[in-house]
Amino acid sequence: MKFVLPLLLLALAVFSDAAVVPNAIRNNINIGYVRPGDRLLQRVSVYQPPRANTIQYQDYVYRGNARTRISSIVATEVGARQFASAWITRGGIGYNNVTIRVQSARGYGYNYVIDVWGQ
Repeated sequence: MKFVLPLLLLALAVFSDAAVVPNAIRNNINIGYVRPGDRLLQRVSVYQPPRANTIQYQDYVYRGNARTRISSIVATEVGARQFASAWITRGGIGYNNVTIRVQSARGYGYNYVIDVWGQ
């Protein structure tokens, strides 16, 4: 009888959803909407392997012609969480160009897939 309560608590902890750790929030970009008539203007993979004690960054630049208008920008971190950041520095929705900076945390790398949608 002494072992029933600890055994019951152990079974409850094993089969409960409370034991599941939620995923860490990623720093992705998802701006704008893909509307009917839009097309994928460019998809690119931006990757840097980790380097010890360094902060790495890379600027991705998309330049469309004068008639191009960007309607959606999606930058998604791929693979295991590497604590990288991505943000728009120039242009964006409604423009014909965009510059996205991807920066790693110290000692880490990054792996992003960037999609630019528009007409």
